[in-house]
Amino acid sequence: MFARILSFVTLAAVANAYWTFGATPLIVQTRLDSVVNPDAIGTHVHAIAGASGFSNHYDPDELMKSNCTTVSVQADKSNYWAPQMYHHDNATGQFTAMPTGFNIYYLPRPGPKNEPIMAFPKGLRMLAGDTNRRTFNASNFAEQAIDYVCLSDNNYPEASPMPTQQCPGGLRAQVFFPSCWDGVNLDSPDHKSHMAYPIQAFNGGDCPDTHPVHLISLFYEMGVSVQQFEYHGPGTWVLANGDTTGFGLHADFQNGWDVDLLQQAIDQCSGQSGNLLDCAPLAAVNDPAAAAACVFEGDLVDEPTGVNGPISALPGCNPVFGSGDVCSSNTTTPSLVPAQPPLPEGWTEVGCIAEGTHGRALSALTMSAPNMTKNVCVSFCDSHGFTLAGAEYSDECYCDNELRNGATGALLPWTECANRCAGSSFENCGGGAKLTLMSHGNASQVGNTSRRAFRFAREEA
Repeated sequence: MFARILSFVTLAAVANAYWTFGATPLIVQTRLDSVVNPDAIGTHVHAIAGASGFSNHYDPDELMKSNCTTVSVQADKSNYWAPQMYHHDNATGQFTAMPTGFNIYYLPRPGPKNEPIMAFPKGLRMLAGDTNRRTFNASNFAEQAIDYVCLSDNNYPEASPMPTQQCPGGLRAQVFFPSCWDGVNLDSPDHKSHMAYPIQAFNGGDCPDTHPVHLISLFYEMGVSVQQFEYHGPGTWVLANGDTTGFGLHADFQNGWDVDLLQQAIDQCSGQSGNLLDCAPLAAVNDPAAAAACVFEGDLVDEPTGVNGPISALPGCNPVFGSGDVCSSNTTTPSLVPAQPPLPEGWTEVGCIAEGTHGRALSALTMSAPNMTKNVCVSFCDSHGFTLAGAEYSDECYCDNELRNGATGALLPWTECANRCAGSSFENCGGGAKLTLMSHGNASQVGNTSRRAFRFAREEA
């Protein structure tokens, strides 16, 4: 259902649409914010899309070295994020992170002067919205740029407060970023002052003299599957910052584009369908398989976030607005932990290989487990004295000391091993007849020796 929500939104008509990264999945949900809280733990949980190398420190050169991005155009290693939205259970008081994803629009919106539209400069980061806002000023462009759409057969209009009824087709939380740059500063103390909205409207027009460089306009639709959860009136939905009004919605962007490619797309793409495949510079580097296989490479905050089950309080100091609750004074700051723990000493990941042509590549010992990760598989094989381990089909593990049955060990594109591990959404464990191969020391990878194969129907690590 969630994929259908985002796919539907992607097809929605947008005036002067340029291109859309539709139904973009998240890379991670964690309490980090490299714009507002650099080199620290963030104040609240964010739903983050884009480059796999996201961290609490923004270095554009390092970000562009990310292995992949959840955006289909792999030359865009930017990150896009907004507060995670939670369901607040009326009976238990617990919070559950609701399924979330993004539609990301790149829109050329010149004004009457027809100013040239420029690419985001390298190193640009910016913030739209205000996490502390709880009221609405209808004459303020920055506040007009934040609104919601309740998807249903009733065709509810866009509105600035959070909807006060259930949304059978899901909820869109929308943020339109300022598109006028001062031409000098890549950031500012409030992460906003180096940017400005156009003169005529928040979503298009001429740039003011103080911010004369007109950049491509950026617009997020954060799709949230609210319809999967019981609705009990206002307060059912709460942003990670504790806001139930919806006015505190905000969003961040940090640039990781190949700037030359982005400018080519701006200059050469003329289609108004929103389909990036109609834009030759982007279509040439479009790789949906890499986006689908992309997993988070970095560190995340070591705390429950409500993604894998309900939690009793929002992470950080974020009491629900109007509840009268206060934060505990003796809370400790959690640490950062790697999303993908390193393999045991002496083991390395070789890469993605095909199964044997006439049998299993690793046939000596096998098991499956609902908590399968690369570490689980390696530990199992290592404990039985084997030097090769292979994860496949998300929850299967195979062990041997040599590759057998016609398997060559030739490496395949990493996207061929795109099945998420059963025990971790941050790791891939093989694919269809493909193994994520791991090796200990100088293990031989090719051999003809046969040995009896053992099948462990189910073994927990």
